[in-house]
Amino acid sequence: MRLCFGDLPQRQQELVQPEAWQRIRSPGSRLGYLLAALIGLMFPNLLCSWLLLVSAVAARSGSDAASVAGPMPWGAVIVALLVFVPLHELLHALWHPKGGLTPETILVVWPAKLRFGVYYDGCLTRRRWLLMRLAPLVLLCGIPAGLLALFRYLPAPLAAHIFLQVLMLVNGIGSGGDIVAAATVLLQVPAAAHICFHEGKAYWRAAGHIG
Repeated sequence: MRLCFGDLPQRQQELVQPEAWQRIRSPGSRLGYLLAALIGLMFPNLLCSWLLLVSAVAARSGSDAASVAGPMPWGAVIVALLVFVPLHELLHALWHPKGGLTPETILVVWPAKLRFGVYYDGCLTRRRWLLMRLAPLVLLCGIPAGLLALFRYLPAPLAAHIFLQVLMLVNGIGSGGDIVAAATVLLQVPAAAHICFHEGKAYWRAAGHIG
């Protein structure tokens, strides 16, 4: 993994010939942000509905061990907000080839534009790209939801509940862009294809025709 402060470095040799690849058409920036925001805001409602359902089931079974009281643990809220972005990006990187430990995985830190994320400087199969893109959504929402369901039967401190709830909710909101990107690829890119990026634009080509 390489560390990059500021914009991504320019390639010395271009990885693909764009004229030989099919362009992946993405929504315009404004429409893309709007779709990402709308989809992201839908997830808290779905997640809250899940928690209410779990609470109702636990209450009817008489085994609700999650009835904990006390002052709001703001420390847990702050920690969840601080670790959300690094965890989200780490889960993206883990699906890069060799778990993100190759020079093609770049960690971008750009304070001037409040940008922090991982980028893969190469080509990925469509399947791996989709797994990489959706892994944070599935894992950072699914695991906390499962633990919160378990906490209905096993005692846990209030701080643990709040940490998981905040982490799950902010990750759901922050994954709106990932969902839009995944839907775009699913609609345009065949299953047996590779996805690559050139000068900020995404392209695809059938397997066996890279380069």
